[in-house]
Amino acid sequence: MHRAGLLGFYTHFEVTEVFASLPDHAQPINIFTILVAEERLTDAQEQPRYLNPERIVLRSLKGWSFGIKRYLKPIAELVPSLDDLCSSGIWHASGHSLSVAKLVSIPAQFVPAENAGSVPINRVLKNNFWSGSHIFEWVDTTKTRLKALFDDPPALQELSEAVRKYVPIGLAGLSDRVGNILVQLPVTVLKSKFGEMRETGELTVDIAWHPKAPPRTLRVLCETEDDGAISGFNSRNLDQPQILLPMQDGEGLRRAVLWDEPNGLLLAASGEMSFIRSIELAMQIVGGEPRVFSVPNATGGFDNYRVGVSPRPVKNIVGDASSNPVREWRQSRIYREEASRLRQSRAFKQYLPQSGQQQALHEEAIEDVRFLIRQNGQDATWLWDPYLSADDIIRTLFHCPYADADLRALSDAQGFEAEQSSTSTSKTRFIEQQRAFFTGIKSNWSSLRLEFRARIGMAGWSFHDRFLLFPVTRTGAQVWSLGTSVNGLGKQHHILQRVEDGQLICDAFEDLWRQLDQPEHLVWKKP
Repeated sequence: MHRAGLLGFYTHFEVTEVFASLPDHAQPINIFTILVAEERLTDAQEQPRYLNPERIVLRSLKGWSFGIKRYLKPIAELVPSLDDLCSSGIWHASGHSLSVAKLVSIPAQFVPAENAGSVPINRVLKNNFWSGSHIFEWVDTTKTRLKALFDDPPALQELSEAVRKYVPIGLAGLSDRVGNILVQLPVTVLKSKFGEMRETGELTVDIAWHPKAPPRTLRVLCETEDDGAISGFNSRNLDQPQILLPMQDGEGLRRAVLWDEPNGLLLAASGEMSFIRSIELAMQIVGGEPRVFSVPNATGGFDNYRVGVSPRPVKNIVGDASSNPVREWRQSRIYREEASRLRQSRAFKQYLPQSGQQQALHEEAIEDVRFLIRQNGQDATWLWDPYLSADDIIRTLFHCPYADADLRALSDAQGFEAEQSSTSTSKTRFIEQQRAFFTGIKSNWSSLRLEFRARIGMAGWSFHDRFLLFPVTRTGAQVWSLGTSVNGLGKQHHILQRVEDGQLICDAFEDLWRQLDQPEHLVWKKP
């Protein structure tokens, strides 16, 4: 697999398997397996053992159970298992067959340790703290057997938290790796450290070779990226334990690598680096005369308040804060992205109707929602609005052009006229009206898969925000805040905008959806 001393002096692989047992599967299936090359004593042995004393079960996946197995294998014994995996798709290195999907190998990658920036795959690698690791990966491209986990993201989060009690593997934050098998070759032939000379801005590189490794000449390369442009670059041979690499002084993040040119290998990479050049300190006097005031209350008395007031903090900057004269202007750009492009993609659009134009802008806003459904709703579109009605659904979700997409609508049944009866009775009447509306529609219902639920009674919780949710897209969950109910789109000022953490909003929707699962909550369903 490798020549000893190029990357390290490996003797064994430590294997960790996370697997699931399913009611309808004779063999456990692979959730995630990682093989880490290590240097151990020649006769080191570690038989397969379970790291979790009791099986892991999840509340929402009935009949599923999970386990974590670890063992140590000499390289010579494990290579045939890897060959079998490539040729027959069977993994049985532990002595028991682990069912794996049809895997596809992807090109090898080098993963640096984390510095200023985050390296997501480090969430599943072992101790990738120093020079970095080469990884080889076999990918489950369909994840068909794991669909239940992807259809229920809270379950994946629950599984990840349970696994982390025994091994530092973060599956929820790296769900694209679920179902895969990964080989990690950490660079242990040397240890490296990158830094900066504060006075000159030079890059410092320190290396220490493995006791078994004769030093060899490497090449260090470094570039600085600032606002998408390369603002600095240099390289030179590294033929001693420590060197200084002159770099153009300027803003941005640096990335440095150590390259073994004769062998065509990366031996270290820094990841993105930033260095502290100035610190802002703020000193503030605590205390001072408080602000006190009294406010009349409903009982005829007064509510008394006391607020501590302190002088404004005195700020002092330590270090050089003026190395880049455009930094402050760049950081305070009025528009981070072009407003026209945001409007075209509907990532941000403001509606401000003029008198007499409300209906025209309403139709435009409805068309914007349909545009988003066409762009993102290939698999699923969910609509969450406390005032949602059958008419709103006809005008939006019914326009999804994708056969059998998962269409869901969730209302708080607040779109009813005020009556003298109880809220529960009014909501029930509202639901009956919506059912009657759907019944009156003439349609062939071609490839329509839609379910409309409403909150009634004590189940779930009341809600106010309005969202258009796409739980499954190529870039993960995407969610838009509507800013108003569907029936009011464009009729008054509001903002349609894409929101961050779309998965969290989808999780909240699904949590409430599960709680509204009784017959009285079902307004209409097709088929």
